[in-house]
Amino acid sequence: MTAAAQKVTLKVNQFQIEAYQLTEGGELLFTHRQIGEAVGKTKGTAQKFLSSHADELPPPIKATIPERRGVIALTPAPSALAYWQDQASQGNEQAIALIAAIGDKPLSKFEIVSEQAVPNPETEADRSELQLIAEGIEIASRWMAEAGVDKAAVAQWRLNELQKKVPALSEVVGSAQRAVAEGAATPSAQNTNSPTGLIPSQLAERVAAKLERKVTAAQVNKALHELGLQDWAKPGVNRERKLTEAGKQYGVALLTTSAEGWQGAQLRWFESVIPLLCSHLGGENKK
Repeated sequence: MTAAAQKVTLKVNQFQIEAYQLTEGGELLFTHRQIGEAVGKTKGTAQKFLSSHADELPPPIKATIPERRGVIALTPAPSALAYWQDQASQGNEQAIALIAAIGDKPLSKFEIVSEQAVPNPETEADRSELQLIAEGIEIASRWMAEAGVDKAAVAQWRLNELQKKVPALSEVVGSAQRAVAEGAATPSAQNTNSPTGLIPSQLAERVAAKLERKVTAAQVNKALHELGLQDWAKPGVNRERKLTEAGKQYGVALLTTSAEGWQGAQLRWFESVIPLLCSHLGGENKK
């Protein structure tokens, strides 16, 4: 059966040292990070010393700890003490003071000033699942941002996903969604058009009315490309477009889902782009 340990804090005179204590037997164990940080050094420094002296020191002990899933190898106290003594011999003032404070007394005899209760395994599992959900939402958000999806749309999507995955946060998420919606609905100084914008077929109708001739959505999309306002999101993929830097003055990219289940960025255009389209398509007609 694998041993279990919980985190404790030892008081050694003015020093407070993090460690782990086996729930059965009470032996003190350390991670490489705890050993290094006790004397102002890094995890790597302690790890290097312990590896190079592995034949002379007690072997690590495998145990489970509340903060991590699975088994972890922990270092016995005599090995930690050997590292601190080595650091003291090299002039590390913090190590010198710690060795002096320990003296001839075993670390197990020092006072434990705090002890973390072992969390409920179900709580830890839930926490791990929440972490995976959060990481997944964050990765997907970055992908959408790279595709040119509007920041407000990405924020709403993140909140929707969080609300679905963690119902307990519904009230908080709802409040945040309202704040995002209010912010998106507030016109910016540079654009006073509807934040939802127009799709190419709607633009085609507006432009056709002004030019007094038929204009199709395909012609509008072609013009938007020629004007340098939009581009293909990925080479060879003709389903999804993205705004160029110039295009961001005239439109936004919103997350949408089609009837067939496709999900991606849909460009919506502000009315301020209509004069550009009229000029471009009107001039094209005269050639």
